[in-house]
Amino acid sequence: MKAIIEELVMWLDDREVALDEVILKCKDIERDYKKVSSLTDDLLLLHLFEELAEQRKNWVARLESHIRKLGGLPSDIDPEKQVLEEIITHTKVALSDDEHNILLDERQKEEEELKKLVKLALKQKIPDKTRSLLRHIEEEIEITQKRLLEIRSRS
Repeated sequence: MKAIIEELVMWLDDREVALDEVILKCKDIERDYKKVSSLTDDLLLLHLFEELAEQRKNWVARLESHIRKLGGLPSDIDPEKQVLEEIITHTKVALSDDEHNILLDERQKEEEELKKLVKLALKQKIPDKTRSLLRHIEEEIEITQKRLLEIRSRS
């Protein structure tokens, strides 16, 4: 019985939950960048989205090693939720006269959600190496948001 309780306590570790939320959001965003790349003919956006998808993929790999060091296992994204989000994005783009800004707005919202999750994870008592990685990710998100705004202002 004691072993079962210890496993439950380990499962509910706030640090692991916070990191797992960041990992899930990074996976979600990576997949979104790849999917929305097919919705634009704008080469600048296409290259940016591909670059950002790869960056988030790298973050996932690094964060997954950190969560494992804490004793946790990373979750995987919910495929049903992902499909629903894709349908919504495709519908918005199809109904819009301004696909460019719709795509940028959606990506900006996703990046803001990720930044909030990173801030929440930083409030946890986490190892210094994990904290350093999260701060780096937070800085990169801010750079990404500026890049998205710059591209939007050019159109």
